[in-house]
Amino acid sequence: MTYPSYDEVQDIRNELKEAGYQYWFYHDLFTWQWWVLLIASILPWIIWGYLIKKEHRLHVFAFAMLIGIISSILDVIGVDTLLWGYPIKLFFMVPPLFPADLTVIPVAFSLAYYYGKRWRRYFLYIVITSFLFSYVIEPLFIWAGMYEIHNFSHWLSFIGFIFISLLIRWFLERILPLREQ
Repeated sequence: MTYPSYDEVQDIRNELKEAGYQYWFYHDLFTWQWWVLLIASILPWIIWGYLIKKEHRLHVFAFAMLIGIISSILDVIGVDTLLWGYPIKLFFMVPPLFPADLTVIPVAFSLAYYYGKRWRRYFLYIVITSFLFSYVIEPLFIWAGMYEIHNFSHWLSFIGFIFISLLIRWFLERILPLREQ
């Protein structure tokens, strides 16, 4: 068996990039789903700015960025290993669901972090938020044709959201100064 060379892999990636662009331009761009993704990329941060007091923004933004980075990394891994996919994208060159990874998920979970100053309340908020993402938003996106699950399940998302949220809060409490209650 012969294995492809780096140049052959690059040629295939170039063909895939061109096919992805054509699909995005003629199938995704300016559809109602595309507009939903555009709004979802902007509106949550505006809401976040109104809900988070200035003196708490550093802590809450640090939490949001950490969860956004981890979400993006896991999303790239999930898409590349064909566990799930996104038929509709905001930008053709970004494989994961950019609006969710860097806006909706970080904003929603950072609000749980902000309002759940005590661990018990925080845990309740992230369980509720994780449930909404895993069992309401994901199925809604599947119905809208914006998300597909191939070899994954909603309960894994649910457990993953909870675990990552707990880990990030634990980590931030060790590296940032104590925040006000």
